[in-house]
Amino acid sequence: MTLRPSGRRNTVLLNQAPHQNMKQLLRVAFLGFVCLTWPASIVAQMASQTLPAPHPSDKVTQKSCRLTGLAVGHCANFDQHVTLFRRRDAIAALGVVAVAASLVSVDASIARGFQRSSVQTNQGLKGASNVFNTVGFPGSVIVSAATYFIGLGEHSRPMATFGLHSGEAIVLGGVLAEGLQMTIGRARPSHDITDPRDFRFAKGFSDDDYTSLPSAHVTVAFAAATTATIETRRSWPGATRYVIPVAYGAAALAGASRMYKNKHWASDVVAGAGLGTYSAVLFDRYNRGHPDNIFERVFLPKSVLPESRGVTLVWSPLR
Repeated sequence: MTLRPSGRRNTVLLNQAPHQNMKQLLRVAFLGFVCLTWPASIVAQMASQTLPAPHPSDKVTQKSCRLTGLAVGHCANFDQHVTLFRRRDAIAALGVVAVAASLVSVDASIARGFQRSSVQTNQGLKGASNVFNTVGFPGSVIVSAATYFIGLGEHSRPMATFGLHSGEAIVLGGVLAEGLQMTIGRARPSHDITDPRDFRFAKGFSDDDYTSLPSAHVTVAFAAATTATIETRRSWPGATRYVIPVAYGAAALAGASRMYKNKHWASDVVAGAGLGTYSAVLFDRYNRGHPDNIFERVFLPKSVLPESRGVTLVWSPLR
């Protein structure tokens, strides 16, 4: 009789170990990315300041062109000066915080609703939960990478830009979410479904049960959805009405799947949605304000040159 419980405990530990190792690997990867790329970006921007500054009366513009195959068209100039942080950002952030805070009082009842036996034993809901949980992560990362490489393969700069920018937003959102999770130290509903107010500052660094707020899955899902909306409106405006409901619908269902799996409270999902959306908006502003930043120079072709048997993509990693 004593061997059976012991075996069950060993099985749980073995099944959880790869998940814990993956989370640690992702955290190291996110932090490593920040430590390596952001200093390089700052150095590149500082180096650019040594160039002669334009006269105040000169209008600095960026030429935006849609490149599809060998065709070059739909080029337009627009002002390059883009403010990164704006006053209305604080208002939007306060709105998200207010909604999330208002949900704390009903977090426990919502969590219990998702954990009812009739809900948990429904095979259709269980299958859909697994699908959309994967769509949130790593699905959003896979779609981002696939879009980038397909864009390069099809000689489509807009598509490659789509993939790169969604990847940037996902990484930024993931870094912020992981950092906030570990610092805030909110207990997951799986730890105690009756206590959504269990906060222990910085406990998330040592205990994964205290990494609930915000949901990282939902953050990256909404970062990808927002980037998809921005890039589609910019390059394929006619498809926007289809992309918006699909992208945000999938992101919202990713949030529902995290509650179904008892990994996050409803307020965690709202906070993750706000953080992911803002991450995408922030990186879009950065890219528009710094069109020649290090990420664009390294990962996107600067031009498409026709050849007898196709095209050549030309990069310009240096100014």
